[in-house]
Amino acid sequence: MSAVRELLATTTYGSGPAVLWIHGYTMDSSTWQPLWQLLPGHRHIGVDLPGHGRSGPVPTGLTLPGLAAALAELARDEQASRMVALSFGSLVATQLAVDEPALLDRLVLAAPTLGGAPAEPHAKRRYQELTMLRRLAGASAPLADLWMTSPPDIFRGTEKHPELRARLRSVIARHSWAELDNGAMQTLTAQSHTPSDLARIKARTLVFVGDEDMPVFTANARLLRDTVPDCRLRTVTGTGHLPLLERPEAVAADLAAQLA
Repeated sequence: MSAVRELLATTTYGSGPAVLWIHGYTMDSSTWQPLWQLLPGHRHIGVDLPGHGRSGPVPTGLTLPGLAAALAELARDEQASRMVALSFGSLVATQLAVDEPALLDRLVLAAPTLGGAPAEPHAKRRYQELTMLRRLAGASAPLADLWMTSPPDIFRGTEKHPELRARLRSVIARHSWAELDNGAMQTLTAQSHTPSDLARIKARTLVFVGDEDMPVFTANARLLRDTVPDCRLRTVTGTGHLPLLERPEAVAADLAAQLA
């Protein structure tokens, strides 16, 4: 098994041209299944980021460019020139697209997260609360409940979809939270993305943002639209921070066209 395969576990669904899917923080590749069912004709490859799903813990000292390089190696191995990424996953995908402009033909970023962008204040405080609870309790279920509580409004949109919210909670309750013990996420998220960095992206890019998402991510979406040379912005009505998961049927047609 290669070092990349040890770092990044994958799940494959369907057949056809390969698409890599990158989940959000504390989630895993299983969250994509309902959307994959709406997008036949592709070989969907869900990637579990380090510290998530079936992948091992975040290696000490792993940087965002290092993770993006591993993801690029996986993309070459799978002959995947298409990528879909959500929230924290979009941070990794953006870094890959900046570092290796010729690798991807099509890129989809939802609830886009950019390095160096202003932090969502409630999210920063919640991360501190999670770290404290981890030290006191160490249990996954209480951490999942705290993480899914608003504010920040990361999961507020799922309150309209009880089945989705229950599925996500079961995934997040399995999360190890080991990154809270060693501060690995701080190293991983230290990179900044400047407008000149974003202008290097050559992939045809589609950005999704929920009309009820937090202002930080709406601003990120507009910056990508205005900076990436070939970029379109799609606002998904009635959704929050997780538009691809909250309303998969509303985004499927645009996704199919983008990935075709």
